Amino acid sequence: MVKVVSAWVVGFLLAVLYLYAATAAIGNLIGMSGLAGALGTGLSAVGWIWLITGIVMPVVLLSLALILGRKRKAGIRILLLAVGITVVAVLQIDLMHLIPESSYFA
Repeated sequence: MVKVVSAWVVGFLLAVLYLYAATAAIGNLIGMSGLAGALGTGLSAVGWIWLITGIVMPVVLLSLALILGRKRKAGIRILLLAVGITVVAVLQIDLMHLIPESSYFA
């Protein structure tokens, strides 16, 4: 019983991290749109692509981890969720550091 409850708790906490990643990406979209408006410009097509990618990526990887984890043991599901959120974090950090901020603006 303890294993089942702990697996659900860990899985829920990992799902909350996916939610946080998607929420942060939405905040980035809103913030960059506001910054573009304050600068008197708009977001470029490349900027929209990167910002939308940041929103869609956690949702897609969570869905992929859940689909791959179907009909598997709880440990494997938790491992897949952990790997997925790790990939999301790495890609978001890479996007933040490798893409120059000036490329977001038209």
